[in-house]
Amino acid sequence: MELVSEGKFYVKDGTQYIVYEESELTEMKGVTTVIKVLPGGSVLLLRLGKLRQRQEFRKGKVTRSQYDTPVGTFDVQMKTYECRADLLDGVGTIQLGYDVHIEGVSANYTQLTITVQEDQA
Repeated sequence: MELVSEGKFYVKDGTQYIVYEESELTEMKGVTTVIKVLPGGSVLLLRLGKLRQRQEFRKGKVTRSQYDTPVGTFDVQMKTYECRADLLDGVGTIQLGYDVHIEGVSANYTQLTITVQEDQA
């Protein structure tokens, strides 16, 4: 599946940021997503708005977060197998591979590639 979103890229204190608004296609309209590529090689996903989450991806590590939704809060656990960011001047890719466990139940393995490019308009 491919989803295209318009967003902003910037660098602050050595951390690369990608910020975009979710759409109806993701069923998360009203949510702002912030992806932070940290200098140590990990990636932090922040969701703000009607859904709230702070999830870190670190290769070879298991990380936990709380996923706050209008119907309740869920415990989320990620085991990250791949976490690589190749961004230069706001262009490149972020690749994540991880297992998701929600409330202790294995949901699925996800392979996610985020491609960042300049607006072609």
